[in-house]
Amino acid sequence: MSFVANTALPALRRSFRVLCLCIALGALTGAEAASAQYRFGIAFGGAGMVGVLAEYRWEHRGLELQAGTWRFRDLSLSLTGKQYVGSYAVAPYAGVGLWGIVAGAEAGTGYGLIARFPIGLEWSFVSRHAVGAAVYLNRALAVKRPDPEDLRPPRGALIPLPELSYRWQPRN
Repeated sequence: MSFVANTALPALRRSFRVLCLCIALGALTGAEAASAQYRFGIAFGGAGMVGVLAEYRWEHRGLELQAGTWRFRDLSLSLTGKQYVGSYAVAPYAGVGLWGIVAGAEAGTGYGLIARFPIGLEWSFVSRHAVGAAVYLNRALAVKRPDPEDLRPPRGALIPLPELSYRWQPRN
């Protein structure tokens, strides 16, 4: 327990402070009334080597659902809430979410439930098109390994995973 308390908890506290700072900055920038929009896209990294995503955005907030895979023998689903800062072409964001993954192996099926904390930037470069880059800080909450004799607890460390994405907004 001391290893987890000495390594994972300070990193989690720092991540939480950065998230609070980004949300506070977003609240201070003053929200313009913006219509709700749906966006669709593709992501490389993050919750899978490749994935598809759908995002519902309103004002400076977003709710993203992402489905991906690492090696086409697994499925991962992620639901992430985001807070965007500012109304510019380049918008930083931070958020929090959950990621579930199920994978099959010769020894059986395993699954994991992971907490996600994204910090990223999104660039709207052409009308209705955007690219983004983010780092997701991930921490395992629950793990069931395929081997029934392997009862090791999940690691308590924050694991950073980068993500590049493209998003497209259809006409309203």
